[in-house]
Amino acid sequence: MNHQNEHNNSPHQDLLHLLAQCADECDHCFDECLDNDRTDELVRALRACRDCAKVCRVTSSFVASNSIFSQRMVDLCAEICQQCADVCQNHQDQEQECKHCAKICRECAEACRNYKGVGA
Repeated sequence: MNHQNEHNNSPHQDLLHLLAQCADECDHCFDECLDNDRTDELVRALRACRDCAKVCRVTSSFVASNSIFSQRMVDLCAEICQQCADVCQNHQDQEQECKHCAKICRECAEACRNYKGVGA
């Protein structure tokens, strides 16, 4: 998916782009792990990817609307993205999708930690 032009007027365009990228990559990793013959071994990664994709999409909505709750959402998103990155990193040698997912989740977590939202 191409999310580059989705929020061009937002002062948080880079974060919004990373949130969308992270959600998409987590969804892709989830789908690939689900179709894998090692699915039982990948259950924790599957759950982490699902949660990360969800929180990235919701957080993007809060940030795009300059919600007074955006900082809380971004803080939670950073925690979940980091957890997803850690879990996927454990499988990156066997699963290429997990390697990509771990990378974008780390980038998104860092962008979230650097976010200064409404009233900051």
